[in-house]
Amino acid sequence: MTTSRQKAVGSAAERRVAALLGGVRVGMDGGPVDVVVPGYANVQVKNVKSIPSLRECVGYLEAMPTDLLRATVVVERAGQGRRGLRTITFDLDEWIAWHGR
Repeated sequence: MTTSRQKAVGSAAERRVAALLGGVRVGMDGGPVDVVVPGYANVQVKNVKSIPSLRECVGYLEAMPTDLLRATVVVERAGQGRRGLRTITFDLDEWIAWHGR
């Protein structure tokens, strides 16, 4: 896959995630935040061939500002005849702070 094609596929994944979460895609600048759900969450979207390690996902979380709940969405590229896995990762303590107990 060419670099421009990879960028287009990644941008499409960001737009889909923004629509699903009710957010806005802001990832055009190459920063750590691709989607913002206003007043709630900053999201990094990764469209990948293979699922990254949890350590990598935590690294994406740590790169984002802490003003909102931080999340990493990983979209696995679809395989032949199936949709790819889509996951979301939060820091549990952060999620609890927002949804509290």
